[in-house]
Amino acid sequence: SRAPRGVARGGEMRRGFLGAAPPKRAETPPEPRGDPEDGLGFDRAFERALLAQEDRRATEASSSLSDETTLGVSLRSSAANAASLDGALTRHWPHGHVIVPSADGHADNLMLMLHGRGDVPAPFAKLARSMALPRTCCVALQGPHPIPFVDDGRAWFTFMDQESFEPIDGSDPSDTRRVDSLDRVVTRLANLIDALTDAHSTAHSTAAPTPTWPRSRVHLFGFSDGGTVALTVAMRAHKEGKGRLGGCATVCAALLSEQIRTLHEEGDDGSSGDDGSSGAPTPVTLTAGESDRVVSVSSVRETAEVLIDVNPGHVASVHAVPGKGHAMVGGERGEGEMRHLMGFWS
Repeated sequence: SRAPRGVARGGEMRRGFLGAAPPKRAETPPEPRGDPEDGLGFDRAFERALLAQEDRRATEASSSLSDETTLGVSLRSSAANAASLDGALTRHWPHGHVIVPSADGHADNLMLMLHGRGDVPAPFAKLARSMALPRTCCVALQGPHPIPFVDDGRAWFTFMDQESFEPIDGSDPSDTRRVDSLDRVVTRLANLIDALTDAHSTAHSTAAPTPTWPRSRVHLFGFSDGGTVALTVAMRAHKEGKGRLGGCATVCAALLSEQIRTLHEEGDDGSSGDDGSSGAPTPVTLTAGESDRVVSVSSVRETAEVLIDVNPGHVASVHAVPGKGHAMVGGERGEGEMRHLMGFWS
């Protein structure tokens, strides 16, 4: 079947990112719980905060695996390197993180994992252990913003009015709160990536050497709002001419409507592709649930299309999962989705 306009077919994706065959999954996470429209009978202000926990429930449901493997047990590289990486992460991302060392003892690749709204890094770290990507160190980062009424859940950027608790939907072109907040967190994350790549390997010469990776070996994996951040980081890296990352994979995520509108406007005035960037953009794959009522499959497809429209030749594929709602990879419907992701990373 023909791929949607502007969307590369799965077979056209660049291969060989991780340099090893995808591992077989030892266990299938349980079916995701929760419905995006549960809880509509609550007080409106409190309801908005409760809905922020949706991403967290979805990730927890799909990654409820045994958490018996600890950093000290699974780490096969030197303790000094682990401590140095932990220190670098703490310096450049003080909001929190969980390191999941490579299970095979080789950390040729680095994957930064970004949770969804209302979640914390731990469920994503469990997912990393269950995937056991070869030759890859995974780091689950914590979002910088606490969410009212949601215990320890975090957000990546402003998504609701702080007084009314009404969501910011991006329909008002003059309201830049959401996209400005996103821009700030993307800048911080880009600085973290700079610190962990080879170009900055001597940044802290007086301390233990910080483990670093080539930019082409740094991968991003984000769910929902975390996916929006990942897509924006990858997009900005190309625009600023920093060089492509290894890959960007997202689940139930899309660019914000404000970003889509701006990219369309740039394309209409002929400015797209004339920003001084060089080389191919970071390859992207986006998976989506056809029954997702939080991030619609149409918005995911539009994101892929606009990425390709502004960067001809960009690899941006969409894998839609029939019957799936707003949930992380898991359950019977998630088997094909996981195979798609493993194929992208292989």
